[in-house]
Amino acid sequence: MRFVTGNQQKITEYEHLLAPHQFIPVRLDVRQPQGDDQREVVRDKLLLAYTEKRARLFVDHTGISVKAWNGLPGGMTKEIWGQLGIAGFLRLLQCDTNRQATVRTIIGYCSGRRIYIFEADLQGVIAAEPDGLTDTWESLFIPEGCARSLAALPLEEKLKISARGQVAQKFKEFLSQQAVRTW
Repeated sequence: MRFVTGNQQKITEYEHLLAPHQFIPVRLDVRQPQGDDQREVVRDKLLLAYTEKRARLFVDHTGISVKAWNGLPGGMTKEIWGQLGIAGFLRLLQCDTNRQATVRTIIGYCSGRRIYIFEADLQGVIAAEPDGLTDTWESLFIPEGCARSLAALPLEEKLKISARGQVAQKFKEFLSQQAVRTW
């Protein structure tokens, strides 16, 4: 099975989350699909990857949706964060009292015959300033019940509560069931 991504952090996290299932990370040199609907982005990314690789594979898309912004950036998190960065993101939120946000991770898997979609959400708030070593939105997102941002949490703790950790568990259970059926 292949994991289509160019993000080393995702590769590391999925190696932990999906073990003992293994995958081969691969990159695609094509422009990734964009849009505000994360499910459509995942589906389009999956079809594009399958057309190129013709192998069992999965893709991941994680986005943050800010309630005060009517769910944006959502499916366009990577592009909007790339334009704004931490300072711009916080500047746009400075007048908003509602800092609630949802992180959604969606995994799309193509078996070669069928597409499967798995998703999970994590509720939280946007911090007033970054917390953690990363310069991604994870340094601003504080999950419900936590005092620190996702970026500041130890990897093991982060993977237990994150949307990626939750959706990876669903995907791992699916892969385990598929493995039993093929024997």
